[in-house]
Amino acid sequence: MQTRSPHIRPLSLTTPEQTHTVLASTPNSSIKSHDLWFEDGTLVIASENVLFRVYRGILSENSPVFADMVKFPQPHHVDEFEGCPVVQLYDAPNDVMHFLKALHCVSYFDVYMSQTIKWACFSAVLRLSTKYQVELLRRRAYTLLSSLYPTSLAKWDARDSITNLESFEARPFAVYLLAKEADLPTILPAALYLCADSRDINCILEGLDSYDNSHIELDWADKKACIRAREILCIALRTRMFAFLTGQIPFPGCRTTAMCNNTRLKWLQGVEASLGSGVFSVSFPWEQFSVGICEYCSTTSQNHYNAERRKIWDELPEIFGLPAWNQLHSE
Repeated sequence: MQTRSPHIRPLSLTTPEQTHTVLASTPNSSIKSHDLWFEDGTLVIASENVLFRVYRGILSENSPVFADMVKFPQPHHVDEFEGCPVVQLYDAPNDVMHFLKALHCVSYFDVYMSQTIKWACFSAVLRLSTKYQVELLRRRAYTLLSSLYPTSLAKWDARDSITNLESFEARPFAVYLLAKEADLPTILPAALYLCADSRDINCILEGLDSYDNSHIELDWADKKACIRAREILCIALRTRMFAFLTGQIPFPGCRTTAMCNNTRLKWLQGVEASLGSGVFSVSFPWEQFSVGICEYCSTTSQNHYNAERRKIWDELPEIFGLPAWNQLHSE
């Protein structure tokens, strides 16, 4: 199967010289940030008309991009604000605030705590820690994201217990686009699976409104991948995982064939009406199923179901036209 590249190298991930300029003059309309202004700070970061007073040493220690930036000799015409040199960044003020606060305040971006991290904060920290090469913050963000959009089926099955990242309907779409921008290929298959498994196909075709009413939409290549995968997964769910209900696998050890076949037929009729494409979201009530079927058929059915589910998970990246799991890990 021909694969699509999972990587988008955003234009914002540029060289240190292209990510900032030292202001020649500080606009009169500039305002101090109420969220991040240390009176004894040694550097002022400007984003649009918002100023953040922070510590040059902290930025240099954690970011090679900022380290290179402050090494450059400062020209005589460089503007100062309250005795500090001013550096302009071309990122949104809210993003800069979240990023700088995560660098300066230890508990601000703690992915291991139970408190919920807002998506605006999370996406800003991941995006800018990638851009400015702050590996510690990038690793923290990846730790949380990979627990929600994992590469293993066992971790997928445990993901419902993870609640410390803000949830909203469009989150899988937002995660997928962010993972592409931040070059996190192992996140892509699980995120794209959740996009494909949307309740309404129009969510794929037309996009969704995000938590802040902004519109999130995949590009056409990803839309097509989702629609194709949706059909593949829908068929796989019926013909592979639930083949034990449709008579497509043998039960040579069954000694109560009539009873077991009758039970399977009843469950097939009930299950068919409720199935979509959610291969990894569906939960089958094995305890109830086992009441009307022999122990051999019950065990054989569960083993088949679990084996096929694992196989489909292994195939998941390629179903979406992405490289296989091991290649995504190596990249």
